[in-house]
Order: sequence, then C-alpha cells, then structure tokens
Amino acid sequence: MPETKSNECFSISLEDISSKIPDDGINIRDFLDLMGDRGGLIICLILATPFLIPVSIPGSSIPFGLGIMFIGISRIFNRYLIPKFIMEYVLPKDTLLKILNGTMTALGKVEKYIKPRFLVLSKGPAISRFSLSLMVFTSFLLMLPLPVPLTDSLPGYSIFFLVLGILEHDGYFILAGYILTSITTIYFSLIFLFGYAGITFVLSHFGIYMPQF
Repeated sequence: MPETKSNECFSISLEDISSKIPDDGINIRDFLDLMGDRGGLIICLILATPFLIPVSIPGSSIPFGLGIMFIGISRIFNRYLIPKFIMEYVLPKDTLLKILNGTMTALGKVEKYIKPRFLVLSKGPAISRFSLSLMVFTSFLLMLPLPVPLTDSLPGYSIFFLVLGILEHDGYFILAGYILTSITTIYFSLIFLFGYAGITFVLSHFGIYMPQF
C-alpha cells in the first residue's frame, strides 16, 4: 500500500472526485481506486466528516466506523484486510456528495495550517503504527450505540485530526489527535462508570454543563 505525497489541496482533489461519482453510487472498492495511492486514509477522513458537522445520516456510525477500523488495520499490516461486505458497501451518490461537500468545508478551515513539521510524531514505522492503532481504537468507540451527546463527534474529531496529521506528516495535528483521543477515552470511561446523569453531575462541579436530552 504505497503512499505518495501530493501538493494538491485536498479540497480541490475532492471537488474533482465529486464529478466522477456514478449516478447509481459507488462502492468502497471502486472509491479506493478512484482516490488513488492515499485513498484508504482519505476515505477515513471522508467517513469521519459526518460526525463533525450536521450531515444527518442515520445509522452511519457502525458501517462508517467499521470502514475506518479495517482501513486502519490494513495500514498497520501494510496490506488490505478489509472484508468483502465492506468493500462492496455502496455509498449513494446524493449521500456521498453531501459528505464530500462537508469534508471540503471542514478542510477549507484547516488545510492552510497543515504542513510537514514535528516529524518525530509523523514519520517512522513505530509511531505511524501507534497513531493508526489510536485511529482503530476511536473507530471502535464511534461504533458503540450510545444515545449520549458527543459519543459520535469526539471520536470523529479524533480520527479527523489523526488522519490529517498522518497524511501530511504534520506532527502538531497528530498531537491534537492524541489529545482528543485521550479526552474521548476519559469521556467514554466516565459514561461507563457513572452513566450520563453521573458525568453531567460531576462535570457541573467544574463549570462544564452538558446538553440535556
């Protein structure tokens, strides 16, 4: 699974890809081919986007989380280990265009800040596998069916920053991904330990008020 570096802005690349999606949608296998050498990680970026912005795709956390998880595992072992049912999962064109537009919006806000730096966190097989392992872990958290606020968005942001950092060798974005993963892990741990009512009560003592539902 070779990786090449491109100076082309992601948002421009995604805009071009949007025009190539068939009217009847596209499966993950064909989408990987369409995305090119870095397709796996770029797909992870795209699949994480609906959990960052208000793009409503009911029931998406499990299939999207599974896709991110198996792509991450494939990157760790440097060969595709993605089950056939995921590779053949079809993304409808209208849904995919909404996600791509959301991804381009999110990237437009951050891509001017992305550049190769703090390479101690962005290069080398051991640190890359560690970062990918965190991505796999947060994709697992994303799939958990918890009817609690932030249980989609926190893993989504963790994955988004980790993937951007890995793709562009930006150690600062990877570090942000580490921090977000830590916050996500603490949040989920508190939910499992105390329940949502408990975590709301505990955080309120620190001046942090969670949304009610």
